[in-house]
Amino acid sequence: MTRWIPLMVLALALPVSAQFAEDLEKPVRIQADGKAINVDIGHAAPCMADFDGDGLQDLLVGQFGSGKLRIYKNVGTRTEPRFSGYTWFQAGGKDGRVPAS
Repeated sequence: MTRWIPLMVLALALPVSAQFAEDLEKPVRIQADGKAINVDIGHAAPCMADFDGDGLQDLLVGQFGSGKLRIYKNVGTRTEPRFSGYTWFQAGGKDGRVPAS
């Protein structure tokens, strides 16, 4: 009996997921300094957070290949963010890295 539970959960989730997808906006390329953001290697892992404590959501983009984190400072507003060129996250005066295993 337990082998049917995941299938039932999936069957119940599909209609909700389809409705949710209809409500989403079309994806757009985020820009910094007028150029589309792209990572050097691997997949990007974006996140929004007020990294510098100024009340604006900055864009943080992790890179899969090297485990480094780019910080794009929000130079716009909360409702109309604009991002400047990136700086690397620093720890102890060096580029911080998340080890990949």
